[in-house]
Amino acid sequence: MEKDNIRVKRSLVVQSFAPLFLLLTIKHLDCSLYWALICKFFSEIRESGFFVVVKAFQHQAFGGLFVSALGLAWMIATLFIALGFKGIQNSGFKSAGEQIIVANTETEGSAIFLVTYVLPLLTDDVSTFRGLVVFILMLVMIIALLINSKAFYHNPILAALKYKTYSFKFLNPDKDIVDPEAEYICITRGEGVSEEATIKRKHISDGVFLIYNE
Repeated sequence: MEKDNIRVKRSLVVQSFAPLFLLLTIKHLDCSLYWALICKFFSEIRESGFFVVVKAFQHQAFGGLFVSALGLAWMIATLFIALGFKGIQNSGFKSAGEQIIVANTETEGSAIFLVTYVLPLLTDDVSTFRGLVVFILMLVMIIALLINSKAFYHNPILAALKYKTYSFKFLNPDKDIVDPEAEYICITRGEGVSEEATIKRKHISDGVFLIYNE
């Protein structure tokens, strides 16, 4: 099998949490309050020093401020990743005269992803320092789980960008396919992949391919 493209896999994981951070930003963002608190923090830090830092962490609005800032940064990163994905789909493909047999269309993956990974984090209380720590730890654990599993391709952003996901088998696999009888995952955009046409492919990770017709 071709070498895993870890950069693309991690980019898809980051991209998949954009709906979560969009909703969190809408939920918590209060520009006038946060600006007043930031100004007050910098005005008092020269006099009180470290005590003001501790006080800021204990403030009820700190969790909302942190999550809002993280959400805005995350969405900006997602935008750059989405723009970069257009370049990814035009380079580094292998063409070996292969065809595929579509076994199943993955239609519910994005909805399952949102319910399983996004909704629980959206309901977390970040108004206390302990709640914020729990939220961050949960987010880190879920991201680590996705990076080390195949669930990363259940990406709601890809679905919104009209990418489709299939499970498939190779009809005439090239020699780098270790298990010719196994089912793999195909991500493609547009009308889908025709079983009658030859394909070009790029391996992402864990048997997940980006595939187009030649």
